[in-house]
Amino acid sequence: MTRTSPAPAVLTDVNAGATTGRTRIRALGEWAGDASVIIAVTTVVLFLIACLVVPEFATADNLRALLLSIALVGIAAVGMSVITIVGRLFSLSVSATVAVSTIIFAGALGLGPWFALVIAVAFGAVAGAVQGVLAGRLKADPIVTTIAGAAVMIGIAQIFSEGRTVAGAGDASVFAINIAGVLPMQVLIFLLVTGVAWWIHRFTVLGRKITLVGLNERAAEVSGLRSWPLVIVAFVASGALAGLAGALLASESGQGNLQLGATFGFDAITAVVVGGISVKGGMGNPLNAAVGAFLVGLLSNALVLVGLTYETQLIVKGVLVLFAIIITGVASQAKNGARR
Repeated sequence: MTRTSPAPAVLTDVNAGATTGRTRIRALGEWAGDASVIIAVTTVVLFLIACLVVPEFATADNLRALLLSIALVGIAAVGMSVITIVGRLFSLSVSATVAVSTIIFAGALGLGPWFALVIAVAFGAVAGAVQGVLAGRLKADPIVTTIAGAAVMIGIAQIFSEGRTVAGAGDASVFAINIAGVLPMQVLIFLLVTGVAWWIHRFTVLGRKITLVGLNERAAEVSGLRSWPLVIVAFVASGALAGLAGALLASESGQGNLQLGATFGFDAITAVVVGGISVKGGMGNPLNAAVGAFLVGLLSNALVLVGLTYETQLIVKGVLVLFAIIITGVASQAKNGARR
């Protein structure tokens, strides 16, 4: 009769150690997976700390400025998130779209504030569509495509504006109304945009298709799902919302300038990544980006008030992005490990 020898103690220890390691990675991945809750809690904690420690932070004027900043960056970030989810990384033309949209809004303001808003949004949508065709239909690299798109937009706007500030001939005060005397209209628009984007992502066929393409584009195409129209939709959404952010930014002063919105692109990317949306695509939703925008806006505001230089602020945001990428990477590994 053959007797089975027990496994060597060394192998048993190794297997146990590997199992423990995988368990820890899964636990961390599950912790990182619910990114919206984590970022929301972190934002609340930082807000309370800033109220106690940062001078002038809790004043009414600063809190209003903070909300406006969060709303405008958040709108751009929600649009950016669709591109990331569909698996096309980021749009590096967001800042340019925002800047040019401020000029378009100011130039069209004489025709009415709402008409000027529509024109700015339409411009962003068209610019996004062109880049979407290149990145989706022609499979061009999205980073190179959007850098080129930004250069073209800024160049054309520079020619027509001659590098000057464009002052609007109309009144944009309709966008300066505070809802219930407290909530700026821009914030309400941001919340509506976030709600609609989340609903589309969560409850519609379009949202599910975008996620499937982001998860595995080749598998989606093999199953009969064409990916390039969805990529175009993502770029159109991003461009339109960047145009909306630019119009609302210009409405604050009734003026447009190519220097406005210079940091929107990086802040939107930071919000998307910090919010827990995987740069590989197919993971996360627009709500993550909106929550990330709250943290980015709060951090930016506090850093300015404590007197840190712009360069130092970039370092802090860059470290934050790297940390978020590590966490989402761990979450992805945990999910893959759970399937094995």
